Amino acid sequence: MDTLVIATHNLGKTAEFKEMLKDLPVTVKCLADYPQLVEPNETGHTFAANAKLKASYYAKNLHEYCLADDSGLEVKALDGAPGVRSARYAGEKATDEENNNKLLQQMKFQVKRTCRFRCALAVANPDGRIVAESDGCCDGLLLHEPLGENGFGYDPLVWSTELHKGMGEATQEEKNRISHRGKALKKLIANWKKIK
Repeated sequence: MDTLVIATHNLGKTAEFKEMLKDLPVTVKCLADYPQLVEPNETGHTFAANAKLKASYYAKNLHEYCLADDSGLEVKALDGAPGVRSARYAGEKATDEENNNKLLQQMKFQVKRTCRFRCALAVANPDGRIVAESDGCCDGLLLHEPLGENGFGYDPLVWSTELHKGMGEATQEEKNRISHRGKALKKLIANWKKIK
């Protein structure tokens, strides 16, 4: 495996992956390097199903190994929402700010603010066969307003119970150490030699 394509256009997510994969003997690319590809519909009802769907689709179309993640925020008071619709919570083309504003509005009068980030990863070989999977989660509390300038997505709204600071205040290194994506990727890297 010379090239590993990260199945995302999200540059924040790509930067996180590149940093965490820097010690592996692969060239990391992302979908911005392949602008001609049409995105598949994320029809899965779980993070794992969507990760596998994306990994398989892009691997087959690009004839490269592909790592896909599906991740999001689950808020206990909202029965797990935004969940698998985290990136599209306020609409199909919603910005991070629009998604965050919708979530804050829905949680306006909620006292219990337990939440967690969840991530599912899948790697597909160039034939589209899933050759590895992993997952991770990161517990937190939903803030009442954004805090910090770092990260992306819902990071500014989540207080990390592990770091004792807002995810939007965490450095990239701190976030990678405790995040849902970081934990899932560590599991995957530990088994990297088995991925063929």
